[in-house]
Amino acid sequence: MGIGTFIKLGKTAMEGKQAMDSFNTGTAISMGKKTATAPLKAWENVPRWVCRGLQLLFGLIVAGFYGHRIDADRRAGSSPSVEWGYGVVVASLACITAVAFALAAPFGAVSSRFKTHRLWACDVVLFILWIVAFAVFAGIFLKRDNDLDYKGASTRTMKGVVWLDFVNAILWLVSGLYGLFKTFLSKKVDEHGERMAGKVVDKVADKVADRMAGRKAEV
Repeated sequence: MGIGTFIKLGKTAMEGKQAMDSFNTGTAISMGKKTATAPLKAWENVPRWVCRGLQLLFGLIVAGFYGHRIDADRRAGSSPSVEWGYGVVVASLACITAVAFALAAPFGAVSSRFKTHRLWACDVVLFILWIVAFAVFAGIFLKRDNDLDYKGASTRTMKGVVWLDFVNAILWLVSGLYGLFKTFLSKKVDEHGERMAGKVVDKVADKVADRMAGRKAEV
């Protein structure tokens, strides 16, 4: 081999090293951008789980009170009142939906079929059902004297349950509005967040590259 061959081999090695450095830097920047935005998307599920948990909890409480009245009517040998039945049906639907949506939420990252925010219409329907329940029972109990029972139910106790109906309605309205926002506006918000994270990562990468270049120059 001549000197020219060694020179060519040296140039090839240098070009390969530069290409590898460029590849490593680009890969690091890309991974950095994904890493910067990943925690935000992970923490996004936390408030959703809290909301679903509250929907389940308050739904179970309401179902328990109205279900108790149905059981009392059955034991008394009389047919259950329509209002109690409606309350139990709404609370049961709410509990089932809250559990299903909470369990499906983590799988949204795997498949778009599990992105429950796209089913925001279900949340809105349950909001309407809860508002109707609140209107029905508020009309029965809120203006009623505490000493006057209604079909064997304590008015004082049921007034508290009425306000739980209202709380449930608000919770489902919140989750419905979130789903509506997420469905139609989240893409723009995510793109803006990724751009901001990308700028931060680019600045950090530039500083790291400058330091590495300075060290190479010293060597």
